Amino acid sequence: MEHHLPRSPEAKLARRDAVLAAVTRASELLSEPRPWELLVAQALGELGAATRVSRTYIFEVERRDGVDLVSQRFEWCAVGVTPQIDNPSLQGMPLDNGFTRWGELLRAGQPVFGDIGDFPESERPILEVQEIKSILVQPIFEGSRWWGFMGFDACEAVHSWERVEVDTLRIAALLLGAAIHRQNRESLLRESQKLEALGRMASSVAHDLNNFLIVISGAKQLLQDEVRSSGLHSHEVDSYSSMIDQAVARANALTTRLLEFSKRRTSVPAIVSLPELLRNEEPLLRQAMRGRARLRIVDDCARRTIAPVRIDPTELAQVALNLVVNACDAMPSGGEIVIDVSTVTAPERPACTDQIPDGAWTLLRVIDEGHGMDAEVLAQAFEPFFTTKANNQGTGLGLSTVKRIVQAAGGHARVSSAPGRGTEFRIYLPAHR
Repeated sequence: MEHHLPRSPEAKLARRDAVLAAVTRASELLSEPRPWELLVAQALGELGAATRVSRTYIFEVERRDGVDLVSQRFEWCAVGVTPQIDNPSLQGMPLDNGFTRWGELLRAGQPVFGDIGDFPESERPILEVQEIKSILVQPIFEGSRWWGFMGFDACEAVHSWERVEVDTLRIAALLLGAAIHRQNRESLLRESQKLEALGRMASSVAHDLNNFLIVISGAKQLLQDEVRSSGLHSHEVDSYSSMIDQAVARANALTTRLLEFSKRRTSVPAIVSLPELLRNEEPLLRQAMRGRARLRIVDDCARRTIAPVRIDPTELAQVALNLVVNACDAMPSGGEIVIDVSTVTAPERPACTDQIPDGAWTLLRVIDEGHGMDAEVLAQAFEPFFTTKANNQGTGLGLSTVKRIVQAAGGHARVSSAPGRGTEFRIYLPAHR
């Protein structure tokens, strides 16, 4: 016979008060101006002690190839209870492996709770291995996106979940989701402010540098004229003059890139067929590659039914050019660059893997056979001024410009790579109907 926690009216009232107080304290904690990851452990401890359960925890959900995978991220355990945070079975666990019911309820904003003995047979094995007798799981939403869930395990005794208790703990999950959402929005705002500041700085530097270059070019010309008039002109003088011209040309190219990054010119969106644009821009793309690699635009791109996009054609061409040049630079020994265009519908693959919002998207893929990027480099790929190239070979503005143009058009930029396995950039633009 299962042991139950006390159910006297006094015990029920005391537990309700404790849960309400714990949710209030959790609310105060999660509203602090610190990363929620640093606050959630204490909040889980407050909630676990108040509910008198064995474990409280947070799982994050990731939708990959149409399947919801859940992984445990945080955990609090009562004294004497075996932790599960390092349980490999709880990392990347597919919900369709016996827990389809959970996925449907949680995605719809509904809790899962009750005695394990009353659960469907498919759900019991993994729960019984953890010695769980009763459970409550509340969904966590970051904005409108199902982010994961907060769970409460009773292992020592069967825990009778009253409706008022379930509803109160729902507030705790809502508070955590709000904290995650707030932090993400603040992060986006800081990124926007950083880009704005970098843009102003880049513009100032570009104009100052351009003024210096004018002086250098003028002084070089005057010096060259003086040398000719003195009769001291020689092959060495021409060689030095050519070196100055080359340096000035490179510096001018840098100022142009800086101004492109900083300028906020008014875009002129139009309805654009991406396959047609690629066909028109192909000669320019090949010229930019200078024979360092092979370019292959998938043959049937133009024959597929691919939805057009609404974007400034000049900016879209710049996106394609930057991605191709970046891919070419990643293959110093040569190789093939593949460009493919298709129409995808989220949440189907690959949009689901890239966490693209539901809807129809036109997808541009640029794939290279280069040396690839490790996780650290990959995380900074779109950062302004970040580059792995030598000092005189890159400005670190190409990919950040791609991201800015794509986001301004309502799209998303994604990248996947690994050392020695090449890189794939995926540009999602809203399909125009």
